[in-house]
Amino acid sequence: MVNLVIEGVRDTQDKSLLKIPKEKKGIILIKSTKRNVFCTLMDIDEKKVKTSCSLRVPSYENEYNERENLYTRGLLLGNLVGDKAIELGYTEFTIFLRSGINKGRRGVVKGLSKKKGIKITFLYLNTCYTHNGCRPAKVRRKKFRTKPKVYR
Repeated sequence: MVNLVIEGVRDTQDKSLLKIPKEKKGIILIKSTKRNVFCTLMDIDEKKVKTSCSLRVPSYENEYNERENLYTRGLLLGNLVGDKAIELGYTEFTIFLRSGINKGRRGVVKGLSKKKGIKITFLYLNTCYTHNGCRPAKVRRKKFRTKPKVYR
């Protein structure tokens, strides 16, 4: 009887040693506007927003007062989102790139892909391009002079 109890304890110990931690999967939604990029991290199972930040959040030193480079800001944002995701325990991601053409969103994806411990499984591009577009506005016509100007 004592041997059975000891064997049962061994079995439970072996199972806990063999237990492999499950990889947490998440969705990163990247929405870009003309001057800003928004990143949102969502859980696949719970379907809840875990964290979000924008291009203005990471600190950026503009020494020479040059024009803002959206690509470098995007790299900083990608690193920031990657750090937050690693802290929360996420390792695998599906990235959805929403509408907007912006250099910053490419920087975000690059910054995320260079982070160690992060695996991008799927990248979905959802940018709407017009097939023919809207009808353009009427062109304003200039007034045409019929009488010549006479100077005195």
